[in-house]
Amino acid sequence: MKICIVDMPSYTYAKKSCKLLKARGFPCEIKRSDKGCGYSVAVKTSCREAAAVLNSFSVPYKRAADTEAENDHKL
Repeated sequence: MKICIVDMPSYTYAKKSCKLLKARGFPCEIKRSDKGCGYSVAVKTSCREAAAVLNSFSVPYKRAADTEAENDHKL
């Protein structure tokens, strides 16, 4: 299953992103980033779809990368 990991600039934007994505039917959760002290949003969809939602609401993000589901993502 595809999971999109979106690196966010802050917890506030991670929370806003998760709320927007959930309202549009995309299961997601906020995670501590593996790359430092930031936050990421794990979304059960392709990054193209997740990025389209975030871009349409002008929500900034650092990068988005598709990955296969792992055990730690319970989406």
